[in-house]
Amino acid sequence: MRIVILNFCFFIFLFSKTFSQIEKTNDTTFQMREVVITSTKAVERKTPATFSNIEKKDLQKMYSIQDIPEILSSLPSITTYSEGGNGIGYNYISLRGFDQRRISVMINGVPQNDPEDHNVYWIDFPDLLSSTEFIQVQRGAGSSFYGPPAIGGSVNLIANPFTTNPEIKTETMFGFQKFWNQTKLNTKKFSFSINSGLVQNKYQFFGKLGKITSNGYRENSWVNLNSFFLGAVRYEENFSTRVHIFGGPIEDGLSYYGLPKQYNSDLNLRRTNFQRKQEIENFSQPHFEILNDWKFNDNISFYNTMFYYTGDGFFDYDGSWTDTSMLRIGVNYGIPTEENPTNTLIRAFVGNKQFGILPRVEFTSENLKLKSIFGIEFRKHRSIHWGKIQYAENLPQNFDIDYHFYEYNGSKNIFSIYSHNVFELDDKTSLMGDLQIVRNEYEISNEKFLNNNFTISYLFFNPKFGVNYNLDENSNLYFSTTFTSREPRLQNLYSASESFYGEKPNFYFDTLKQKYDFKKPNAKEEKLFDFEWGYNFKDEKKQIGVNFYLMEFFDELVKKGKLDIFGQPVTGNAKKSRHFGIEVQGKVNIIEHIDFIGNFSSSKNIFIDHKIYNKESDVVQEIILDKNPIAGFPNLLGNLKVSYSDENINVSLASKYVGSFYTDNFKNEENKNDAFNVFDLELLYFVPKILNSNFLIRLDIKNLFNKLYTSYGEEDKFFPAAERNYLIGITSTF
Repeated sequence: MRIVILNFCFFIFLFSKTFSQIEKTNDTTFQMREVVITSTKAVERKTPATFSNIEKKDLQKMYSIQDIPEILSSLPSITTYSEGGNGIGYNYISLRGFDQRRISVMINGVPQNDPEDHNVYWIDFPDLLSSTEFIQVQRGAGSSFYGPPAIGGSVNLIANPFTTNPEIKTETMFGFQKFWNQTKLNTKKFSFSINSGLVQNKYQFFGKLGKITSNGYRENSWVNLNSFFLGAVRYEENFSTRVHIFGGPIEDGLSYYGLPKQYNSDLNLRRTNFQRKQEIENFSQPHFEILNDWKFNDNISFYNTMFYYTGDGFFDYDGSWTDTSMLRIGVNYGIPTEENPTNTLIRAFVGNKQFGILPRVEFTSENLKLKSIFGIEFRKHRSIHWGKIQYAENLPQNFDIDYHFYEYNGSKNIFSIYSHNVFELDDKTSLMGDLQIVRNEYEISNEKFLNNNFTISYLFFNPKFGVNYNLDENSNLYFSTTFTSREPRLQNLYSASESFYGEKPNFYFDTLKQKYDFKKPNAKEEKLFDFEWGYNFKDEKKQIGVNFYLMEFFDELVKKGKLDIFGQPVTGNAKKSRHFGIEVQGKVNIIEHIDFIGNFSSSKNIFIDHKIYNKESDVVQEIILDKNPIAGFPNLLGNLKVSYSDENINVSLASKYVGSFYTDNFKNEENKNDAFNVFDLELLYFVPKILNSNFLIRLDIKNLFNKLYTSYGEEDKFFPAAERNYLIGITSTF
């Protein structure tokens, strides 16, 4: 695969050189159109939505080697944590306190949330930010017209690595980590990319290879991330076609268990990883995209995205706690044995395939002052899951090493239609009306041993209404209201991968017929009313945005008070809950070359009507949680960045504050992640051109004052962040 990509990159270079003279002698000027990849991009002073943008010029300064969540962490109401501690590998974001399963994530308009468990695995997009042109984060419900319903908000990345002129770029970076009062080299990044520039006023080609390795901060939290991005585009007068292929096989050591809180203050213990060294993961998720846009005339345009991506790999985890009945070994399974296997290591395999088509038509009427978008979303997801014994002692003689003690197929069919309409009443006022109708269908089939096969579908109507009013040329007000609903995760219905140790379908069980009624799930769909009010002001020297939100939640899926075997919270429905708060963001340039950029969020997140039941010694205990704070939602968040920049130098000092928050729903003071304030320093030097080549030298110092803190927790397990760490690097563009 690497040889193919290298040959492709070499072809791009030769192709661009071959046609460079043709371009120079061609008198035609080709004006590249704006890349229109997604219909979910909000526009200032037009779209009544709460959002933040990261432009390409800022992204190039901010991004070095860290994963996408680390870059997003500077935006309002976003918190992040890293399992390995250093922001490379398995990283997670929360938006307004909602975990990323309730955040709609798209790349080039293609939904990225796993259709079955709704999660986003950022580790599968290594170094994608080096090919990203723009990021927009919309906060609040219903921010996307299609894709997984947005509860906390949506993250939209636009990858557009093409340049109008030929160029070759290399990146070399080294990271140094502080361990037990010693500083060691533990992170490396190398990448090479080549751009053909505009060829024959019609074509562009791009190719990139990259590699990121790190030992992590915690023990056995190493990563080996390979990346590639291949792209081609063809332009016609009214039509363009873009092809992207990107991804990269990854390997990593697993560290998904948190640590006792008291470990945080001990420089040695906070690096502990309770998982065995043999607990590793291998995975690969290549993406294939074809994006078309066709402008029929000044009023009508057609856009279409087709995509296909696979995800195949395994992770090995400790199974020393299992016995023969769990591993389905014994006379009943045709595998006689007299003793339990010991020191067992289980391999869990997942194979995913997803295909989708996302066509839409945009209609603009100058006479009616109306812009309308009508679109369809069609996606098909198929998967296979199985588990086997990767290693164990005391296995039966002649044991089949490929014996699957659980196996099943999963699938999800997704179909939606949507309409987005913006009507300009006058020069100052615009109205927005959206409607999404979506049908999702889960299926589990071919389950080995238990035959808990079922199909269940959901139908949702998700409307949104908003108004924007421009007070003058610098300021505007907006209001929006949204109703959003979404289905539970497949795991909330039945965690078939965990059936071998007793997990059962979460459906009504008919005691007379002694079987499950798969038409009556116990897990309910979530329903949310969201109200947003906002004010924005912007001129040449300053900009500020203030917004308020109120989110009334019904049947919100929240933590039940226990973790599964992978350290993830088991969830259940809360009858009614409420989230409300204020968010402020701004940028001021009152001194030449110096910018002050910051944001602040204050919120309250409580149960209105929620009770759970615990059963101990055949006695059922009712626990009322009304008015309790919801786990994982910090009430106070803040970011402040002071940046100095001139023609060659950029220096910035950033501070992030995250208030304390409970890690369970019982107001248990011991299960509380303490507030923390951490500082990062960034120095960039843009070397004056040498032989028409550009060089950027960077020095990043994370956790500048060496704060010992935990960034997240689940119940009584917490995730420590790395001590002070450094990164030096050079980017060369020829």
